[in-house]
Amino acid sequence: MLSTSSRTKMKTINGDSLTPILIFRRLQGNHKFLLESSAQHEGAGRFSFIGANPRKTYKGQGAEIQEYSYKTGKTYTHKGDLFVLLKRLMPRVSNTTQFPFSGGAVGYVGHGVTSIPSTEEVNVELPDVHFHVYETVIVFDHVTDEVTLIHTNIDAEKKEPILEELAQQLIKGRETEDTDCHYVPKESAANEHFESALTAVKDILDEKTTRVVLSKRLIADLQGDAFALYRQLRKNSPAPYMYYVEFEDHIVLGTSPESLIRVKGERVIATPTEGTLPRGKTKGEDLEQERKLVENTEVRKSHAVLVSAIQQELQSVCFRDSIQVIEAMKIERSKQALHMTSRVEGQILPMLHALDVLAATLPPFASTGIPKAQGKDYLEKFSQATGIFGGALGFIGFNGHLDFALTGKSMVIANQTMHMQKTVTVTKYTNTNEILKQSEEEERDFLQLLEKEGGQH
Repeated sequence: MLSTSSRTKMKTINGDSLTPILIFRRLQGNHKFLLESSAQHEGAGRFSFIGANPRKTYKGQGAEIQEYSYKTGKTYTHKGDLFVLLKRLMPRVSNTTQFPFSGGAVGYVGHGVTSIPSTEEVNVELPDVHFHVYETVIVFDHVTDEVTLIHTNIDAEKKEPILEELAQQLIKGRETEDTDCHYVPKESAANEHFESALTAVKDILDEKTTRVVLSKRLIADLQGDAFALYRQLRKNSPAPYMYYVEFEDHIVLGTSPESLIRVKGERVIATPTEGTLPRGKTKGEDLEQERKLVENTEVRKSHAVLVSAIQQELQSVCFRDSIQVIEAMKIERSKQALHMTSRVEGQILPMLHALDVLAATLPPFASTGIPKAQGKDYLEKFSQATGIFGGALGFIGFNGHLDFALTGKSMVIANQTMHMQKTVTVTKYTNTNEILKQSEEEERDFLQLLEKEGGQH
C-alpha cells in the first residue's frame, strides 16, 4: 500500500487481463461512472477512470444546490450563485499523484432551460449542475496495463481504505452478463427546419455574437441495458472523450471530439475544434482529405473565429500576456474522421479557481443571446440546447485539476426513454450544406447502429 499523503492511499495491480469495460462490469456499487478516451497513448487520453459509490452528490438548479451526504443520509441546502457555491463546496485535498484525476467530482454543467421536451407525458427535468464526489477512483493505464486504486479521505479523520478487497473484486469478481437494447423512434427534428435554422442564425451573427450553438434532437423508447448502448457507441464512434455516468434517475452517455477546457495547476489549456472530414479508405485518400480540409477557406475562417473567441474568454481568467496559440489549425486523426484543432494556453490568475475558467468558457457554447424578433418559431426551437446538451461533462479533482468536454453528442436515458441531441457550432463562415449533410449521416448511422444491435420493435 503506497501513501502519497496522510489522506491518500494507492494500490497498483497488474491489469494485463483487464479492460476498462471489464472493470466497470465487475465493480459493485451505485452511481458508477466510466471516463475513457480513444487517444489512449497521448497525454490525458492515456488513462481511463472508473468509480462507484460516491461520498456526496451536488445537484443544483436556479440559485440553489442540494448537497446529499451518503455518510449521514442527510440533505443540505445552499443558496446562491451555482458556480460560487460549487467553488465553496468542492472538497480540496492535497493528494499529489502522477494521474490527471485521482479522486474528486464527476458530473456535468448544463446551461439555460434544463427541461428536455418530448412527446406525450414523458418529460425529464435535469439540474443545471450535477456532480458525484468520489473518494475512491480506479485508474487504468493503457501504456503500462497497470490498474491503480486510489482512495482519498475527504475528512481529516484516519480511515483505512479497503483497497485490497476492491482489488480482489476486480481480479476475481463476476461481471454482469452481456445484454442488448431495443428502440422505437418517437420524435426527430425535421431536416428542413434544421436547415432553415442554420440559415437564419448565420444572418444574425455579427461582431458581438460571433457564434452560436444549434441543436437537433432525437427521441426514442429504449428497452434494455443503457451500458450495452454505450459499448456499441464507443466501438462504432470512438472519440477523444467518451463517458458513461449514472445519476439517481437518469444516465448520461456519449462521445465528444473536443475538450472544452483543462486546468492543470497554473496552466489553462483549450483545444478548440472546427472543421471535420471523414477519413479516407487508404493512406492516399487520407492525405487528400487532409489537403482538402487544410485548403478549405471557409473552414479556416470559421476556425479562426472560434480560436479568437477562446482567446477573448481566457483574458478574464488568465494573465493576458500569457495567452498564446501553441498549435494552430493542426489536423488530428480519430478512427473515423479528420479534425482541425488548435491549442490555446494561458496562466490562470492566482486568486481564481479552476471553476472560474469553466464558467468563463462555457457560455459561448450555449445558445444564448439570439434575437427572438426573427418571426421564425423554428429558430427559437433549434437554438435552445437544453440541459446537459448545452454544456460540458468532466471532472474536478481534489487537487484542483479540471478537465471538461463539450457534450455535443450525448444521450440521456430516463424512464425507458432515450433523449439524444447533437449540437453544432455556427459562425458566419459555416458551410450550411456540409453541416446538414453531416448531421443527416450521423443520425442515419446512429439509427442503423441501434437497429443492428437490437432492432426496432
